[in-house]
Amino acid sequence: MYQSRIPSYSYRRGFLWLFIFFVLALIPLFIGYGWNVPSYRGFWEELGVSMGFVGLGLFAVQFLFSGRIRQIAPAFGVDNIVQFHKEIGVIVLLFGMAHPVILLVVDSAYWGYFDPNENLPRALALGAASIGMVLLLVSSLWRSLIGLSYELWRLLHGVLGSLILFVGIVHALQVGHYLNDLVKMLLFGGYLAGFLYLFVHSRLVRPFQNSKQPYAIAEVIPEKDDCYTLRLRPRTGERMHYEPGQFLWITIHSSPFSTQQHPFSFSSSPLEPLIAITAKRLGDFTRSWIQLESGQTAFLEGPYGSFTLKDRPCFFVVGGIGVTPAISILRTLAIRGDTRQCILLYGNESWKKIPFREELAELEAALHLQVVHVLREPDEAWQGECGLIDERLIDTYLPENKNSFDYFICGPEPMMDVAELALRHQGVTWKQIYAERFDLA
Repeated sequence: MYQSRIPSYSYRRGFLWLFIFFVLALIPLFIGYGWNVPSYRGFWEELGVSMGFVGLGLFAVQFLFSGRIRQIAPAFGVDNIVQFHKEIGVIVLLFGMAHPVILLVVDSAYWGYFDPNENLPRALALGAASIGMVLLLVSSLWRSLIGLSYELWRLLHGVLGSLILFVGIVHALQVGHYLNDLVKMLLFGGYLAGFLYLFVHSRLVRPFQNSKQPYAIAEVIPEKDDCYTLRLRPRTGERMHYEPGQFLWITIHSSPFSTQQHPFSFSSSPLEPLIAITAKRLGDFTRSWIQLESGQTAFLEGPYGSFTLKDRPCFFVVGGIGVTPAISILRTLAIRGDTRQCILLYGNESWKKIPFREELAELEAALHLQVVHVLREPDEAWQGECGLIDERLIDTYLPENKNSFDYFICGPEPMMDVAELALRHQGVTWKQIYAERFDLA
């Protein structure tokens, strides 16, 4: 039986990384208060300072838990890490704002830090960092609502995050009240500079590594419902090794250092010679695929994701082009001759617009697979499931031995929310549910 090398979710691994996260976040507080501590200045003033140290530590560790560190992502899944990253961002903002607010309320003399007449560069830097934290959070939580493109958001997110961390380092070292000896200064600066390097690694080192192994577009294949498949081969050397169900980031038309980098699930099996990704023509990037020609260069980064096969039967809930990671998994099972039980609930608009429809019929015949098509706009002859995938439908097809299955969800966000909630209502544990969302902002 085929089994991924990516580990399953576990409470032990999750709590271990959560412990590491908070230990790392509290290091600035320990450096400030661990030894050689200045005289006590009152509860509220010390609380305000502590908020600053903890807020800066939490902000720094966000660079580590951003979803692209492969040693961390398998413990939780990229989807869960990105959600955790967003939620911690709210806490970081609260700590970051509490630091100056408490100190300003306790002693009005602290307004001097924002007074341009007293120190113009300092006032500008601290003011910009305060506004930047708010912009960082707002642009991440409500990017789609405010109409911010993914490319611009990614650039803004990286630049603002790095500048805020840099200002925080300089501010703490300049004040120097708690970082009052050389050892403290070196430890504090080195600790935060290490996290700042993660941004440099992400934006410069990793793209440079990707540039060493460019890929060429081998073929552009039209699919149903205005979808296209790109097949890619390495220009030199071996192709990327990945697990079925994982995803990659791809850059086309530009250098590997470009912000025009987009995530897509593999639709190919890792047992096939070429890499394939499939997407619907929705944004500017995917709309350009129809104009691509064989031989054009692409740069890939990956693989990422925990949406992978374990040693259990599979229950898929997918919608539209969200079927691609399931296709990758099912193709792998077919090549391996793996006949474990699989159930696929697949939502689409109409029968004519189902990507991979014919191949799914072939896979259903070859595997121990049940495909349930759910159509929103069926024709009069349709006798299958209609409407949206909802809790009632999931309950209908949920197997009796539900606790022996792994559950894979990918598609429109409302469908994914309904599916996750329905499974939890039926007693399926979070460790059995793997979800892949590509709104990674």
